[in-house]
Amino acid sequence: MQNGKKGLLFLMLAGLSGIVFLTLLTSSFYGYVLKKIGVEHAENTVTYRYHYVMIIDNLDSQFWNDVYQSVKEEAAQYDAFVELKGKNQSSEYSTLDFMDMSIAAKVDGILLEFTGEQMLEERINEAARKGIPVVTILNDAPNTERKSYVGINSYQLGQEYGNQILKILPDHDGITRVMMLLHDNSIDSNQAQIFNQINNRMVTTKENADRIKVEEIRIPSGRAFESEEIVRNLFQNAQGPPDVIVCMDEVDTEAVYQAVIDYNRVGKTQVIGYYKSKAALEAVEKGTMAMTLCIDTSQMGKYSVQALTESIKDGRTNSFYSVDLQFVTEEQVPEYKRQERKAHEK
Repeated sequence: MQNGKKGLLFLMLAGLSGIVFLTLLTSSFYGYVLKKIGVEHAENTVTYRYHYVMIIDNLDSQFWNDVYQSVKEEAAQYDAFVELKGKNQSSEYSTLDFMDMSIAAKVDGILLEFTGEQMLEERINEAARKGIPVVTILNDAPNTERKSYVGINSYQLGQEYGNQILKILPDHDGITRVMMLLHDNSIDSNQAQIFNQINNRMVTTKENADRIKVEEIRIPSGRAFESEEIVRNLFQNAQGPPDVIVCMDEVDTEAVYQAVIDYNRVGKTQVIGYYKSKAALEAVEKGTMAMTLCIDTSQMGKYSVQALTESIKDGRTNSFYSVDLQFVTEEQVPEYKRQERKAHEK
């Protein structure tokens, strides 16, 4: 009898130990998975006042990951948790899908990189009707009920691009070709407006109006291999490579400066890159690229969260928040790197 009780007690203790072990193992694995996908465990155990969603086109973009880090830091000041959604190489969901998920989840606010995707404007209006404020970032949707736009003025940026292009035009006879690589499908998009302003800036410059041709080529966003193929065709076609190439995407920038090296066009094809990746800054420093455009991601993240929170608390916010930008040239790279290090140390 005693032996039977001891055996039963042993089995109960063994079973309890097994349950505790499995619980700890599951918890550890869950924490590991959360860390791998970029979600901190603490953020899933703490209750926040606001739940925001940030929807971007390319999860692998350094630019957007830098913006997201700034968004998270600012959101913490307002007791808000920000969930990041977006596409990568294996994603089966579109921006529309992510909007539908966010609206169905009744989140408190949405930060959206507007891509010009069909029906996306309707989703923005649907969210607004259901009391969910939407703030567009970098690319605007002015014909919708979005609460605010955080980014850059397309007119001013196009004019500034034009000024920079005029500084690096090659000195030769004949037509100078300026090629801009665009990344969206909407004819009314920000990038299209930037292209139009570059073109206007060129044709209104009397001494250059007859010798500059501004062209565009469209590349699907976030598709590295397709981008590389299009860029290589650009360098191999019968016309030859353009004299100036303007990149509007990190992936294109990398493909273009690599092609400049591969086809021995350093100093012949001038390149204006996009953003401040280590590779881009090194290319500018070495002279492979003329310059690169750097947008203040810290400001973008800060203003985005402020716009959402103000619209929730006060029912209104500024319709446009302008962020700083800088064209970084070879001479400016060392100082720019120093400023970046100093900012990260704070």
